[in-house]
Amino acid sequence: MCGIAGAVNLPEIKKAREVLTHRGPDSFGVYEQENICLVHRRLAIVDLSEGGHQPMFYKDLIITFNGEIYNFQAIKQELISNGYSFDSNSDTEVIIKAFDCWGNKCLLKFNGMFAFCIYNTSTRSFFIARDKIGIKPLYYYHKDDIFAFGSELKVFPNTILARKNEKALLQFLVLGYITAPASAYENVFKLEPGSYLEYKDAQLRITKYWSPIDKSTHQHYHITRYENALDTVEQVLQRAVKMQMVADVNVGCFLSGGIDSSLIAALAQKNSKTPIKTYAMAFKEKGFDESGYAREVAKHLKTDHHTLTFSPDDLLELVNDFDYYFDEPFGDFASLPLSILCKKAREHGITVALSGDGGDELFLGYERYSFATRYYHLFKNQPKLMRQLLVEGLKLSKNEKALKMVYPISNPSLLNFYQVYATSLKPWDIGQAIDKDFLREIYGKEDINIQDILDIAPDFKIENEKDLSNIDILWNLPDEMLTKSDRASMRFSLELRVPLLDANLMEISRAIPNDLLLKGGVKKSILKDILAKHVPKQLFDRPKRGFSVPMSLWFRNQLKSELMDLTQGLPDFIQKGYVNQLVHEHLNLGRNHSYTLWNLMRIKKFYSLSPQKKELQLEY
Repeated sequence: MCGIAGAVNLPEIKKAREVLTHRGPDSFGVYEQENICLVHRRLAIVDLSEGGHQPMFYKDLIITFNGEIYNFQAIKQELISNGYSFDSNSDTEVIIKAFDCWGNKCLLKFNGMFAFCIYNTSTRSFFIARDKIGIKPLYYYHKDDIFAFGSELKVFPNTILARKNEKALLQFLVLGYITAPASAYENVFKLEPGSYLEYKDAQLRITKYWSPIDKSTHQHYHITRYENALDTVEQVLQRAVKMQMVADVNVGCFLSGGIDSSLIAALAQKNSKTPIKTYAMAFKEKGFDESGYAREVAKHLKTDHHTLTFSPDDLLELVNDFDYYFDEPFGDFASLPLSILCKKAREHGITVALSGDGGDELFLGYERYSFATRYYHLFKNQPKLMRQLLVEGLKLSKNEKALKMVYPISNPSLLNFYQVYATSLKPWDIGQAIDKDFLREIYGKEDINIQDILDIAPDFKIENEKDLSNIDILWNLPDEMLTKSDRASMRFSLELRVPLLDANLMEISRAIPNDLLLKGGVKKSILKDILAKHVPKQLFDRPKRGFSVPMSLWFRNQLKSELMDLTQGLPDFIQKGYVNQLVHEHLNLGRNHSYTLWNLMRIKKFYSLSPQKKELQLEY
């Protein structure tokens, strides 16, 4: 895992050597020739020798690479059979020689997480690629004869980051994240997952080489029986865990005691001759602490278990420079406890951790999927008059959850019920929160919904829970979940691996019919049945709960002063009266607007901070 950057006609890109130190503290390398510059910061994981140093050269090719190719040994053997020889045991050398051998077709051979650039000194051309799922980030900029790329936005000079992307910021207010290819800045873009970029002679071209929902990627599996699905998933997941445990540094597992992390820990322990290291968080506030569940699972698996305790003050300290490390506004404050876990695990001596990210998206674990289908089928055939009467009653109740149901019951669709869970600022509240002239300028209309926000094509199929999960896989997974994991871990120079997001497993999950993914109406039935082979059901069969943060209480106490002047410094397209109303309801009427208030605070900080500067320390 590393940090990369490069440019044509932009000498300032060399500063990436300093600003990406947290991504690669072990060493750095810079290639500079005429108007071309490549930068690399290394976090040594595989082949700790100088043989893995980057930028790496082969013939007329130069590579700077961030990530891991888990099947590099198998590809290496294939290349050897084609006449190639190797000077190191690094996956970087495998990538550059695979590209020399197969060109862009090499991408279909790679099983891993990556973002890399290969520069051809003879043709003066760039080839830049991002992994299939979008686990590793890659930003780029192109205008006139200037081209630049990097792992983080802060590698670009302020002249490039001068203009805010207000359409993207509106999207952030609704979703809590910004989807590729957009970024929070005009003219700076994210390379989308499963894509590669070619740049030569001031011309840029982007090609999509893989998509999780393209039937051509998974139609060959032909899974029609539950037992077949169960066996196939277990076999591929076991192989993924085994591959991702390979490293020349200490490896551990994050263990919450939930289904996904428990399954990864169980399979990792099965592949290890010695007890694996597992790590759980313990929150000093009992209402937010679930470390006991992890402890019981670890005890059963006989892992070398460590409970890492932290306090609310530990989390609050991270808020100070939260925006610096995330580069652009980011709404999931569950990244705070994840960051603490990464920090303490790194201090404990591991450099690589396996996590359970991805299980809910691939195997339909989120409540929003079943919630949307359940209520859609309940109301879709109800007479309009009956729905109107119910809506009027909900409006009178003043109940938080009831009010969120007003719009979707009035306008029943799978997507509208999905929005109840999947959005922060509800699309039906946008008209109050956002200037109407701005909406007309951006979208050509005032009434917009998540289909507009995500730019979902009219022919995008949305008929069941699996179709809704495709929305998450395409947008939420890479741009929220994996962004959170990348920034929270790399902030403390820890590599976080995600076996459940093995590309082969992704293909298999998309090949399994909806009814088999939800056998008997049970969420994540396949993962639960696999886990039950390793861990007694009573240790994991309980309602799902993610990382909890007492943000609602913080806004009434430690962060109250920031809330009181929240409207100062917000962009003009946000209606200040709406913001003041949210603050009043949260502080005085017992309403919980934590997610929207947090997002508004992130936008305010975004307008006040330079991308290259950390926040000033605050007193709480």
